[in-house]
Amino acid sequence: MALFDPLAVLRDGQDGGMEVSSATRQLCEATFSRDETASALALLDLYAGVDRERVHQALVRLSGGRVDRLRSWLAEAERRPETVLWFGEPPSDVSPETHAFGVEFMNGFIDKHLGMRVESRGE
Repeated sequence: MALFDPLAVLRDGQDGGMEVSSATRQLCEATFSRDETASALALLDLYAGVDRERVHQALVRLSGGRVDRLRSWLAEAERRPETVLWFGEPPSDVSPETHAFGVEFMNGFIDKHLGMRVESRGE
């Protein structure tokens, strides 16, 4: 099963159609380095699913300022936006500590998976 590659969509000259909100833009500027903010905004613009603003902001928070994580979370948002919202917004059904552990665990998994993907390219 092929992974969703938002940057491939950008390379093909397609876009998500609607610009991200000014609140999301400000959150990106506060979260990502100056060099990566434009890439993050372009990736976010690709998501046009349900609860767009909420998902955008959850994606930025979950990324921890890393575009590679943003890309992975974006792929999840395309499949199951409710998962991204659960991890990316303040918890309502678990303790803040449990929620923080879940986010940390998932980002660790993503980081490990990203490393494995890079290594497997030579095979």
